Amino acid sequence: MSEATNGHDEATAKPVPASNVPEWLSKITLEKAVQAQIGDFEKIIAVTPQQGSSEGENYSSLFLRLLVDVELFDHSTKSLSFVLKAQPNNDVMAAILGKLKLFQKEELMYHSILPKFEQLYADAGKPIQFAPKAFKVDRDLGVDYILLEDLQKKNFKNANRLAGLDLNHMQRVLEKLAAFHAASACYVEHHGFFGEEFVVGVFSESNRQLLQEFNASGAFLAQLKKWKNAQKIYEKLADSDNYLVDRLLQDQQFNAREFNVLNHGDCWANNIMFQHDAFGTIKETLFVDFQVGKYGSPANDLYYLILSSAAPELKAAKFDYLVRFYFDNLIENLKLLQYHRPLPKLKNLHAALFRNGLAAYMVVSKVLPVVMLEKTNNANLESYMNDESKMKVAMFTNPKYVQVMTELLPWLDNRGLLDWK
Repeated sequence: MSEATNGHDEATAKPVPASNVPEWLSKITLEKAVQAQIGDFEKIIAVTPQQGSSEGENYSSLFLRLLVDVELFDHSTKSLSFVLKAQPNNDVMAAILGKLKLFQKEELMYHSILPKFEQLYADAGKPIQFAPKAFKVDRDLGVDYILLEDLQKKNFKNANRLAGLDLNHMQRVLEKLAAFHAASACYVEHHGFFGEEFVVGVFSESNRQLLQEFNASGAFLAQLKKWKNAQKIYEKLADSDNYLVDRLLQDQQFNAREFNVLNHGDCWANNIMFQHDAFGTIKETLFVDFQVGKYGSPANDLYYLILSSAAPELKAAKFDYLVRFYFDNLIENLKLLQYHRPLPKLKNLHAALFRNGLAAYMVVSKVLPVVMLEKTNNANLESYMNDESKMKVAMFTNPKYVQVMTELLPWLDNRGLLDWK
């Protein structure tokens, strides 16, 4: 899982430790990005990097906030801010990101696909924005990066991931997610299929070893065995590592007979930004972090969002209501965009949710424990992939997580969502 590129916390005002400053950063020039933001100007006076994410919130990439002081033609000065997401200094993480081509996918999303999604709505008379604006640096530095407008300057913030999203925030996210999914379905009609990087994504046989390491369940199962009244569920899942990746590769294959969308793929609280007015009313909702998008059943994003990020009291109790709310918005947007194929039916969406029970299990056992984990200095992808790490132990012994799972696991089991052996 990934993290917000535009998050809000006390770390955003801190200078970057020297060890975290990549050598190429001193060569970066931002004339094009500044001009796209404010128009013509005299010159850039200074570019100052600051930390873009706090300890315990950063799992894979390097995040920097670039403060840019600009001199205008009247000799007054203006301060701008960009968010730079780049490949990490860590060689292991850089190798993983490179193998999975995650930066290339995200660059394609920000600079090509998302603008086309937004153009579909503009043509239909309903302007919409899905993500922060993206920019390019002036010259190729030979590194993978994403340069974005700093949403913090427009008072966008993440919700509290530990508390989860309340019903109002969930509805706003589902409205935007339904619009995003509808655009992706219509995109295929207008522009043809998405490339292999989205249709297959990370779920290829060539990534089996990485998928095995990333999705190992040993630490989770070791704690599940100790939980009260969880023995039967433990027995059902005890040998799941033997076949989990096989099922993942099978379930994530594109099925042309179903209604398919481009899933965001990492739609959780830290990758959703909210802008509120002075009275606390939500004005705008935007998504960030598009590295793991996958063309397939919308069941994937629905499970990911609801089970990872809805407030605990909503996850199971309001699940069907939230699915219906999403579905109604999906249909409304498909009609607006003049989708030419038969409209999906609610019963088919529920059938897809049932068939994709493994996706639900993956969220509650791999994603939710990270979402509910308090900030920790041990939070990184290497720790996440190590069953013996302090981070893994903290994830699955977290009393708040255990409490939520004592309610969620029986709910999943009663719906047949754990019967994927």
